[in-house]
Amino acid sequence: MAATELSPYHRLKLTNWRFAPALTLGVILVICAALWSRAEVRPLSEYDQTFYIGIAYDLRTTGRFTDGFGFATADAGQIRPSGMRFSPLYPALVAVAMAFDSNFAHAVDCVVHSNAKDAACPAAAGLIRLMQFLMLAVFFLIVWWVAREVLCSSRAGLIALAIAAMTAPVLLRFVNYVMTEITTLMLLALAIAAVVAAQRRRSISWLFVAGLCLGMTALTRPANLYLGYASALVGFGLVLWGKPRMRKLPLLLAFIGGLAMAVLPWIARNEIVLGRLALTQGYDSHTLVQRIAYNQMNWREYGLFYVCGLPDGIGLAKILFGPKACERFRRDPAATNSFYNIGNGPFMVETVTAAGGWSQHLNYVIRNYILASPLMHLLVTVPFALAGAWINHYWGLFLGIVCAVLTWRALRVGDKGLLVVTLPCWFMLLFHAGVAINQYRYNLILILPYSIAGAWLVERLLPARV
Repeated sequence: MAATELSPYHRLKLTNWRFAPALTLGVILVICAALWSRAEVRPLSEYDQTFYIGIAYDLRTTGRFTDGFGFATADAGQIRPSGMRFSPLYPALVAVAMAFDSNFAHAVDCVVHSNAKDAACPAAAGLIRLMQFLMLAVFFLIVWWVAREVLCSSRAGLIALAIAAMTAPVLLRFVNYVMTEITTLMLLALAIAAVVAAQRRRSISWLFVAGLCLGMTALTRPANLYLGYASALVGFGLVLWGKPRMRKLPLLLAFIGGLAMAVLPWIARNEIVLGRLALTQGYDSHTLVQRIAYNQMNWREYGLFYVCGLPDGIGLAKILFGPKACERFRRDPAATNSFYNIGNGPFMVETVTAAGGWSQHLNYVIRNYILASPLMHLLVTVPFALAGAWINHYWGLFLGIVCAVLTWRALRVGDKGLLVVTLPCWFMLLFHAGVAINQYRYNLILILPYSIAGAWLVERLLPARV
């Protein structure tokens, strides 16, 4: 049976199981709530939380988006200038949570006024964590629905949900961080689900929703805007080479219209307020320099990088190649000679100075370190992509291989339903590997195609249902 052909049994299940979404969501909430109660809560001063809560604090106290307190120094009046180093959606969400959660607002005040150095600051963030918990539940619901649609099987939807639920302990850790991971995960999954709905329902409005959701994702994590560019480029190619052209052009325009509606107001604000017609400034080149520092590795280190990037690869490398085999790949500040600390320190200062400031930094880095050595950059991108793909350790290692096989099969048979799920996620994995020190938390969206791939494999192993 073709991947998009429905048997009478499956068609009946897909159309008549009216209460399935509510029942599925209820089960998801119960299971996740039980696991959530055991998830560790870390201080608000850890990792990138300080950037987002700093911007949210400034938004509440001054009414302006700033760069937060991590990158900008306040003037004598303690009022930071307007900025655009980060996208605005998540800090705005945090600011809303502060307005309704006084305990969280008090905790943010403590972190900001101590410059994130007071270990006694409370870690209260009840409302924003609850919002992220509900977003996670929506994501799991999307996994179930998308798997059911693209695999044309109600059973496959439940199998995919069960497989995705294995990542709940990992995802619930991010629920407890005031960071963008869960918001980005839900929005990007919604964008993919909207494209699947557009295919199934043959409705142009769903492509507008897909573009809008993807634009909101870019307003949460700017890298996702490049997925919008890539999708628009593919769509343009389909319009040029596909038939009938005029029927496909409105579909492309609907997607671009939704994307533009989300991002253009913020870009226009940046032009008006800061004289910069862009989504962000500074953080993109800051991240890229950290990544380019790894291009300095020699061939021995290049080989070790493949091993060190595996699940439990650091331990394996120590056994095979000595206790300091992965030392250069550490992100610990104590590892002063690591590529990360070089990129975040002397190499950063050197390139910003040579470029003449942050406004020219990105173009300078691309021209002098990527376009000047494209092959080296591409070679290092490969192990970075592999290292960022192993979500939940061996869960991601096994299902990543299965998903690659499923993607290749979908390309061969032309299964558009599967391809709109898998290809965007693979693109973002490769993009993150090329522009950042790729980590699995950047690629949590892979849980969606990985779970569907797992369900596809199980369905092939189980007896057919008639």
